[in-house]
Amino acid sequence: MPKRSYNPSANEEDKVPIVEKLYRENQESDYIGGGFCDDDDEVQERREQISEMRQKRADAAFSSTKAPDNCEKCEKVLMDSWLWERYNCAVCDACRDDKGEHKLLARTEVKTTYMLKDCDLDLRKPPLRFWAKKNPHNPRYGDMKLYLKCQVEQRVIEVHGSFEELEMKKEIREQSKEVRAEKQFEKKLKDLRQQIRGNAGMRTDFGKPHTHEFGKETHVKEDTWKRTCSTCEYEEVFEKL
Repeated sequence: MPKRSYNPSANEEDKVPIVEKLYRENQESDYIGGGFCDDDDEVQERREQISEMRQKRADAAFSSTKAPDNCEKCEKVLMDSWLWERYNCAVCDACRDDKGEHKLLARTEVKTTYMLKDCDLDLRKPPLRFWAKKNPHNPRYGDMKLYLKCQVEQRVIEVHGSFEELEMKKEIREQSKEVRAEKQFEKKLKDLRQQIRGNAGMRTDFGKPHTHEFGKETHVKEDTWKRTCSTCEYEEVFEKL
């Protein structure tokens, strides 16, 4: 069989073997297979429209608020203020502290760090303004709501009374978690011991495994009950829903 001659002046497409070209032509398009579909762009566009409408509805409640004449920090005429346009915070751009009191906090962080509930953010008057942005981890997730730190701290004082009270509540919450974890561990350990004793059980004179014959069930507390084997006096504690 004669060898196929190599032409160095041919372009890259001409160098591709005919068999490979035929294989490519018979493959399904990425739009049909594992690639992105045309509908993805439409869905993403629709999501952005919904997000924009929600943001406008949230901002509409504050649109009638009149801006003050001066900045709260430098007391100069309040000319350019992104904080006022976005959060109704009367601080000019020159006095804005992005790493301090004007830092933006995600809703999850606000609820966890400051122990604020949804009703404290959305229902308590006046509701806290937020800035909805796309989730940086995955744009397909819901929008991430960002709150202004100084406004969140003011809401903390309204809800908890002071930051000292907030710290005390945090300590109580951590202690409660530790107590619950310890009780769960003790319960699992007790159940394991009872299971081992129950599986070991007794053996009859004929060498067969002992089968428990439980008597009347006795209520201990809440959903907890117990029963005792009339033969080996094995006690089983269980819960009833």
